[in-house]
Parts: sequence; structure tokens; C-alpha cells
Amino acid sequence: MDPRLTLIAMSTPSVVLRYAAAFFFVVVAVATAYALFKAAKALERVDKVLADVDEQGIPLMQKAGSTLDGVNANLGNVDEITRDVAGITDKLDSMANAVERAVGAPARKAAAFGAGVQGAVSSFMRRDKRAGTPPSGSPYTASPAAPTPPTADRAAGGADAPERAAEPEPAAAPQPADEVVTPPTDPPADEA
Repeated sequence: MDPRLTLIAMSTPSVVLRYAAAFFFVVVAVATAYALFKAAKALERVDKVLADVDEQGIPLMQKAGSTLDGVNANLGNVDEITRDVAGITDKLDSMANAVERAVGAPARKAAAFGAGVQGAVSSFMRRDKRAGTPPSGSPYTASPAAPTPPTADRAAGGADAPERAAEPEPAAAPQPADEVVTPPTDPPADEA
């Protein structure tokens, strides 16, 4: 073979490798340039967004601040209204207590008076039953010889009829603590 041909054959793999390496570096350089171009476009968009935020964000924050100031002023008004309602409620409570005291004391006194009258009447009626005669001037006057009618227990013939007949009537209602009413006393024997 020709020595030139041998020289070419021997140098061919190194030349091919050199061309392949050069082509690879060119492809890498083009890919890197494309990536940098896309990154530059993205950074340009980011810059534009930040500029818009600067232009519109600051007025938006100022509006939010003024809105919060208005809300705080209204909350102050609500606090004042709440205090006023609490004051009105306290006044209504004190007025209701005053009305209760004004109406309650006479009502208790009237109840005590009624209980005293009831006690006096029941005492009077018991005294008249013991004496066996109705009160003078009563339309129910009976003759002294007329026997008293039998009670239901005696008429039924119950074994404990005399004990029941001898039981005293229940005591009058208890008196309220703020006024004591005493029942009238029995008149002296010479007046009866």
C-alpha cells in the first residue's frame, strides 16, 4: 500500500474524533445559547411582573390600610354601643328592682294582714263552736235543747270517732317575718 494511504488510514480515527468533538461542542454551545435565551425571556417577564406589583401593589396596600382604619373606627362605635346597651340594661334592672320593692312590700303586708284576719276569724269560730252557740245575731240560732248533729265519724260508728271529734283545728298560716300580727284575745268572762 501506498505510504500516503497508510498515513491517511492511521490519521483517520484521530481526525474523525476531532471532528466529532468539535461537532459535540458546537451542539452544546447552541443548546446553552438557547437555554440562556429562554432564561433571559423568563427573567424579562419576572422583571415586568415585579414592575406591575410595584405600580399596583403599593396603592392596593394603601387601600387595605384605609379599609382597616375604617373597620377599626366602626369597631370603636360598636364598643360604645355595647357600653350604652349595658348601661341601659343596668338601669332597667334597677328600675325593675325598685318596682318589685314598691309592689312587694305592700303585697307582703296585705298577705300578713289577711293571715291575721284569717287567724282571728278561725279563733272566733273555734270559741263559738266550744261554747255550742252560734254568734249573737246569727240567722242560724238553734234552740238550747236541740242536740248537735252527729259528725260523719260518729254517724259511721267508727271506733276512733270521739278522738277525731276532739282534735283541734289546724293552726293559722305562719306570719311573714317583716310584720307580726297578733290575733285578738278572748273577751273577759263577765262581758260574755
